[in-house]
Amino acid sequence: MKAKESILPLLKSSLRIAGDEDDDMLKLIVDASWDHVKSMIGIRDQFFEENESFKLTVLQQATNNFLNRASSSDINLFDTKYGMQSSVLHLKAQYQIWEAKNGETE
Repeated sequence: MKAKESILPLLKSSLRIAGDEDDDMLKLIVDASWDHVKSMIGIRDQFFEENESFKLTVLQQATNNFLNRASSSDINLFDTKYGMQSSVLHLKAQYQIWEAKNGETE
């Protein structure tokens, strides 16, 4: 998928990673984040290909996965106002509207 491949350079830029020594890990993180976010929204690939909100949500998830690779932490975590939950709810609504316009449901 072309859209998925476009996330890696955005993720590297966002994380301020200049080299390519972390590329294998980052590709794995992008793939897992893509699948994770998509599984919360719907299954029809056409919706996701050109959806900038979806790309941003995957980027948020991938960034979080990269920065928090440890299985535990001694730091308290706090919800952010416009974090993943807000993004996923927005995408679910977009997906339902898109499906209604395209005449098919899951």
